[in-house]
Amino acid sequence: MKKTIHHIAFLTLLCSLWAFSPCVSLSQESTTTSAVGAANADGSRFVQLTMNDGTLKFGQLIEITESEVVLEIMGLGITRIPKYLVQALTSEMLSEADQERGFGYISNQPSRYFFAPSGIQLKKGEGYFQSNVALNSISYGFSDRFTGGVLLSVVGAGITAKFGGEVRENVHVSVGGVAGMDYYGNLDRPLVLGFANVTFGDEDKNVTINLGIGNSILNGTSLDFNALSLDSTIVSANNSYQTNYFTATHEIENRSVPVLLNVSAMRPLTANRWFITENYLVVPWQRTTRNELDPTVQLSYNSYDGSTAPLPYWSQNYFGSSNPGGAISLGIRSYNQRSGWLWDYGLAGVFADGEGFPVPWFSFTLEF
Repeated sequence: MKKTIHHIAFLTLLCSLWAFSPCVSLSQESTTTSAVGAANADGSRFVQLTMNDGTLKFGQLIEITESEVVLEIMGLGITRIPKYLVQALTSEMLSEADQERGFGYISNQPSRYFFAPSGIQLKKGEGYFQSNVALNSISYGFSDRFTGGVLLSVVGAGITAKFGGEVRENVHVSVGGVAGMDYYGNLDRPLVLGFANVTFGDEDKNVTINLGIGNSILNGTSLDFNALSLDSTIVSANNSYQTNYFTATHEIENRSVPVLLNVSAMRPLTANRWFITENYLVVPWQRTTRNELDPTVQLSYNSYDGSTAPLPYWSQNYFGSSNPGGAISLGIRSYNQRSGWLWDYGLAGVFADGEGFPVPWFSFTLEF
């Protein structure tokens, strides 16, 4: 198990370092007609337009609107090209910054990875709906520093909250939590996870270190063998065995408190596609309490050797594990500028109790 954890940690470190290695960050600002006019004060607006499929178009730039680029192309005349089909616009008369504006864009969802939060907040009034059918969430920026949301899944529902902001250039810090309850009453209490994280980088390329701790999870209960009293003994007629009757007055409750370390990162691959890695290590911290039984439990035990030794192990097992577990995931985020939908897809390797198995991931997101 220790080797598995070391391998996971090493892979996580490699993925995070690669994601945060130097790369070109693209801007999301929109090029306006006035900006182009200023850059072409001498009246020359001959430009080269690069389409998403790599084809080139050359012509006189007439204007750029919110949705399209208008060129006058020799032999075709006035041509209107939807902006979502355009990868870049270049001209000797435009500065590098002006050439990039309006066609590349930063990540539309810098506040999260696949699911884990970053230290970057949604802006006030921004929000999104994310779903992979089984798990659905809505998040909304109530202010530039506070983001709240709701979760709705096939097994339960919950709420989310995150407070934070930029503490210095390219360093964001946030604290928050997730709380949820299942529909079926299998949990003895709501599950709550609090976290604090720090994000290094900008909205397009960053790495986040996240530390969280949850409330206790019931692993199981067992009778306290030191609190058993012998009530009576009945010996069989042929003296071949005897039955002992006990009263149990206390039980031992075993709980674990999950401590979570998350390392996530993203970096752009193209103007509308990003690499994402999201990785977890969960270490259960064990906690044991002794509770009085009310009412007490009456039990019997047949002992063939005539002994009145304590009863065999008796317990009620719930869920949870005393062994570390976690996951490492790699994937892609793709943005469709025409529809406005974001698509996340990837593969996670989950490990628990010394065993591992792959889990596919996908989700789609719509901003509002």
